[in-house]
Amino acid sequence: MRIYSARIAAAAAIWIAVSAYVSTVSARNLVEDGRSDYRIVLSPNASPSERFAAEELRGACKACTGVELPIVSERPTDGSPVIVLGCGPVAESLGVDPRDADLGEQGCVLRTIGQHVVIAGTPAAGTLYGVYDFLETCLKVRWYAPGVTRTPQAADVRLPELDRLVTPAFAWRHTSYAWPGKDAAFLARQRDNAGGGDADHSFGIQYAFDGTCHSYFRYASPDALFDEHPEYFSEIGGARQRSDTQLCLTNPKLLDLVTEKMLARMAAMPGVRQHNFSQMDWYNYCECPRCREMNERLGTTGGTQFWFVNELAKRTSKIYPDKLIGTLAYTFTEEPPKGLKMHPNVAVWLCHMYPSCQSHPIATCPRNADFHRRAVAWSKLCSHLYIWHYVVDFAHYYNPFPNFRAMAADMRFYHEIGAEGIFLQGMGHGGGGGEFSRLRPYYGLKLLWNPDQDPDAILGDFLEGYYGPAAEPIGRYVKMLHDKVDRDNVHMHLYTNPAQGYLPDEVVARGQELFNEAEKLVESDPELLERVRVARMPLTYARIFPRNGYTLKGSLLRFQGDIASLAEAGAFVQRMQAHGFQTIREWGGDPKQLLMWSMAGNTPLPYQHIENKHLVVDIVPLFGGRALRIRDKQSGQCVTSYNVPSSLYFPFSGGEETRLGTALQAPAGSSLAQFKVAEKTDRSITLEAESLGLKLRRVLTLAADKPELTVTAEFLNATDKPKPLLARSHLELDLGELMETRISFTNKAGESIERTMDPIVAGLREGEFYRDQSTPAGSWTFTGSKGLRVTQSFDPEQIDFSWLYAYPTELNELEVEVVAQPATLKPGEEKSFTHRIEVGRETSESP
Repeated sequence: MRIYSARIAAAAAIWIAVSAYVSTVSARNLVEDGRSDYRIVLSPNASPSERFAAEELRGACKACTGVELPIVSERPTDGSPVIVLGCGPVAESLGVDPRDADLGEQGCVLRTIGQHVVIAGTPAAGTLYGVYDFLETCLKVRWYAPGVTRTPQAADVRLPELDRLVTPAFAWRHTSYAWPGKDAAFLARQRDNAGGGDADHSFGIQYAFDGTCHSYFRYASPDALFDEHPEYFSEIGGARQRSDTQLCLTNPKLLDLVTEKMLARMAAMPGVRQHNFSQMDWYNYCECPRCREMNERLGTTGGTQFWFVNELAKRTSKIYPDKLIGTLAYTFTEEPPKGLKMHPNVAVWLCHMYPSCQSHPIATCPRNADFHRRAVAWSKLCSHLYIWHYVVDFAHYYNPFPNFRAMAADMRFYHEIGAEGIFLQGMGHGGGGGEFSRLRPYYGLKLLWNPDQDPDAILGDFLEGYYGPAAEPIGRYVKMLHDKVDRDNVHMHLYTNPAQGYLPDEVVARGQELFNEAEKLVESDPELLERVRVARMPLTYARIFPRNGYTLKGSLLRFQGDIASLAEAGAFVQRMQAHGFQTIREWGGDPKQLLMWSMAGNTPLPYQHIENKHLVVDIVPLFGGRALRIRDKQSGQCVTSYNVPSSLYFPFSGGEETRLGTALQAPAGSSLAQFKVAEKTDRSITLEAESLGLKLRRVLTLAADKPELTVTAEFLNATDKPKPLLARSHLELDLGELMETRISFTNKAGESIERTMDPIVAGLREGEFYRDQSTPAGSWTFTGSKGLRVTQSFDPEQIDFSWLYAYPTELNELEVEVVAQPATLKPGEEKSFTHRIEVGRETSESP
């Protein structure tokens, strides 16, 4: 043993001496006077991705210098300088033999040894990524966008001293951006490694998933199983739900069924590392006694899901120990369970969901405090934490969205807590487009590779490479927007509209000046000019939107401030069409809507009013026939919320309206329909429209001698097929300071209920639902600091459930939904739904 140790010590001494010698030899030029002595050494046993790496290196070098480096399989005997790709004997002969544990699956060592360069990474992907690092560092190559590559021309290229281990911050890195024109090679250059490629893939190992979200029904679908097994699905209000349902995850037979199907999928997909099992994209989690007890015990409405995937992983890991079960921590499952550590074969995907702030860092913004707490907790509860991070405005893809600073800080935070993979969800459909849709994915993936990079340098480099001389004014525009949200503490979220507060007319006007300057700088280059004009589109989009609210005067609603003209909106739509951009939002994003917005914004809209001696009601037919303002004549105060531009659905928000579709859906059907006045008297108005195959009628009538408004919504199936009907009244109240609003009612169980806003606000997006016996038995009353009282009454037999929510609280709106029993209308069949709103004044004797 001593002899062996002595030999090691002697060899180490020799190596130290050699290292000291070669470190004194200055690195030479890779290319000098347009020629090079370098060769690329690639082992005959090199992996496909290493062979591709050699071609990438040779091709980029030729593009930059005109020199084509030969690729050889052995180190030249004449002492010529080499670039060695991959681990193995040649790299070892130069003293580079990194440990597998240091490299992981995707790591690489880059080192200069005298005149030689060694890029020794894993054959699965590390050597390829090392070559990209070398090209970006030494030759300044950039792949900004499909078809936009920078290969700086140089007759001389000097090699810097290199000695570093390069490993990705996150094992899995992906963005959903469309990147029109992209191919697999382009994505590899960005280090986006989502896909089905294995270790023998030319573009490096990739990470394949059997779904990433909303996958319950792959295993147990109500269409296939509800008739025979309703007990597999959510029980709500004492009844099993077929529509918009989730699964009853405490049912032991369901666990057996899902296990069997999961094992079959695992067997059929040997290359897939992770199989998803997570809730559908709505609420309605099961409230049966077993599920309720488990959720209460675990302290989260996602408790049953996390228990279930744990049990599932226990079973599947016995057969497939290397496969993971992925599940979402999203909406009602975001909260980590108490007292339940996740099985090592479970991967949790935590979503940075609304109402989290996108404009300020997770670690410091109060709006992100809950998410920050959950992220840290999840990092301790599970072995595989994935993050689903939203990087665009899904309600307004073209909305200026200054989130670059926050993105950089957030990627560092995710790395600090040990996240394994990051999905940056952006605009991935509809032909691409949206605000900075080339810059944002490039910037994001750079940070996913190394979040410790200087984010301003990444941003500035892209702007210069993609926009050329126009980079400087566009950079000032980006800085201006970020400074605005920082200075004024404006919190953006993934459904923010342009009226959130950081795009006042003066900011938009300054943005116009900066883009005028940018266009002038590239006016002689048609390609760069068009890139600048595409980048300018969000400023036009912001001006089409009525950011400054409206006035109601006489009988006309007028939008205020700078509104883009119809010609500007038309040019915007034409530019979208020219580039193949097809949508302006995630759902229902037909660009032609912008023409309607512009016309509405520049044309006063008529509104109607009805009144009696107690109340005045203002109705806007073109905005879903909504009763926008309900005003008490004596006090002059309005009980409904209206003209809140930062509201998610502005200007289709405020007052009372009829909505079609399930709760927790965006306004649909009659809410967005343009009604016409069919009949009108001083105290009554009848409005008619058509939507979703239904003929709609809204009749609003004020009582002759009391402060009461009756609203009747009538629905006629005008098609020759049965039509489902899901109708509800949506009332937005403003009774003064939101947190001082109180609710009282007697429920169907005969209990007297008094509610403050605290539990409703604490419910965030979900608020509070009242189902079955907890539903108001015919009416509920709302009071607030204005001194007014609103009572909404209805036939309890018509009601399926009711719902209150108030988020975000700065809107100062209490949103009240009364949901009618679902029905199916036969062709020609008609159904109606009636409720009444009474306004009174509080007295000292009032409850």
